[in-house]
Amino acid sequence: MKKGLLLFAAVVMVVMSAKAQRIRTVDSEGKAIPLVSVLTEDGTLIGTTGMDGVLADVKGAKKIALTHVAYKPQMVTVAELHDGCITMTDVDYDIEDVVVKPKPYLYIEYYYRAFRYIGDSLRAYSAGIYPVIYEISKGYKPRTRTHWSSGTFANKAASWHGVGIENTVEDWIRNSNHALAEKWLMEEKAKEKYRATLVPQGDNNWVVEIPEHEVVGQIIHSGGLVRSTLDGARMQMYSNEIHGQEKLLKRRQEKDYAYRYTEIYDDNDDENVPVIARHVMTQHHWEYNDSKGRIRDIFYIYTTDHSYVEWDDFKARSKELNHERVGDMSFEELQAYATEHHIPELATSQLQAILALKKKR
Repeated sequence: MKKGLLLFAAVVMVVMSAKAQRIRTVDSEGKAIPLVSVLTEDGTLIGTTGMDGVLADVKGAKKIALTHVAYKPQMVTVAELHDGCITMTDVDYDIEDVVVKPKPYLYIEYYYRAFRYIGDSLRAYSAGIYPVIYEISKGYKPRTRTHWSSGTFANKAASWHGVGIENTVEDWIRNSNHALAEKWLMEEKAKEKYRATLVPQGDNNWVVEIPEHEVVGQIIHSGGLVRSTLDGARMQMYSNEIHGQEKLLKRRQEKDYAYRYTEIYDDNDDENVPVIARHVMTQHHWEYNDSKGRIRDIFYIYTTDHSYVEWDDFKARSKELNHERVGDMSFEELQAYATEHHIPELATSQLQAILALKKKR
């Protein structure tokens, strides 16, 4: 009898230890936070929270680090969580409002961070400063002088598809339609392409649905900010499906392609301030299967400065960023820039993984 009870207890313990530990990330108002990166203490990527803020399993990790473009990184002990719920704190991040002046260009300075994981291991990291001007007379068309300052660390197994990470940032700058999600989703072209609708969830809170009530996004106005998170891959593949783009859909399905992003803007309806001048921060997540394994690319982009300038002002700033560096700042210089501009700190686990890459460089 005693041996039977001991055996039963052992079985129960094994079952309990094998049980998936679910977590859910929420903000101070209890709203779900999608796209939170969940890492182990040594910087191994466990996974990313879904549109409902849920990660189904932390894979046995006793402590986990959480990071997101708009929230302070934090380390939590899994066993101490109540129902797996984690409340995250907004970053203390602010930039001054643009003052409209009679000058021909709007200058914006961006700071970016980019992480490449193959499987769950960090294989490449890049950070840098990207200066851009927008021509007011041409509808705020972006112009760059391909001058930036960056620091990159990667192992031999990682590559950025043969193009610099700065090109990816520039693509985002050039291709962004600079419109709030709730506006461009309701434009006729977007409605025809995605057939999405905005469903109110209370004051200043909507979910984005495609047919069959599938939720593919959320939009929240809170704390003076507009936060939009969309499942871009699901929207793209649904569009492929309904418009007969079978080859593209098949290719994305075969790679198990995933793409989700969050964009955050100042909630300012002043018509004299263009939407791009209200940009605060952006986060992108791409995932797909590759011959090397599961590729996960995560990008954070922050606005650090903006003002109205002359062309010569822009040239001078670009030269300053590149002065004696040939476009390559040290990791320490970039960390100092981030601190000076109140960019959220790297989580300790991320920093350790980056420094490990740096040593192998």
